[in-house]
Amino acid sequence: MKKMIAFIGLFFLLLGGCQMNQDVRPKDIDPEDLPDVPAFQDEATREFLVSTEEVDPGFYLMESKLEGFQMLLPENGVYSKLTSAISNQDIETFSFESRNDSIDIHVIGQVKYHRNQAYLADSNDMLVVIRERTGYDGEFKKKESQDKNIYYGEELKALEVNNNSSDIYSYHGYIESKEEDFLAIDYNFSIFCFSDDNEICLKEINAKQKQVEKIIDSITFINQEEADRDD
Repeated sequence: MKKMIAFIGLFFLLLGGCQMNQDVRPKDIDPEDLPDVPAFQDEATREFLVSTEEVDPGFYLMESKLEGFQMLLPENGVYSKLTSAISNQDIETFSFESRNDSIDIHVIGQVKYHRNQAYLADSNDMLVVIRERTGYDGEFKKKESQDKNIYYGEELKALEVNNNSSDIYSYHGYIESKEEDFLAIDYNFSIFCFSDDNEICLKEINAKQKQVEKIIDSITFINQEEADRDD
């Protein structure tokens, strides 16, 4: 009987230890014990990562500083401090860059979280703002799920930098919560490739387009009441 009690006690002790380990965020782990990919080896990016477990091959879960939303971040995605900010407790901009230097293909993403702002009352007004800011003049498609509406537009532009040209594939859009009023996100993603091999560029850009679409679909609002209770 004593052996059984001791065994049960040890079991719960180990279980408790496992749970504690699951609660440890990557920012609190020695970088040498983290995956050897840019997202974890960059100190600033580590602050946003939730776990060392892949959600999808090559993707990890990030959470905004205001605990307003979560989304997938590619393993080579690195936080861009210069274009990120927290304006107040209800507005946060998260930007990142994902690059492959061997092919010279880049993905730049920016996600802006809004909460409790009067301008969120009408999604059409926000889409007008996005058009004015990005110069996008195409149509916005609407995708509806149980908890959110996603508006997204795609466009192709040409870019030339230092005599290097690239086709730029951009995604502009807006996500609004269906569960809470005055809660939304606007986003911009751009993909470009400066490789001289057009066939490689086309192949890589197609792959990155699928990644960007996966990231957009993964954006999830965090129930703020639960986040407040956790604090």
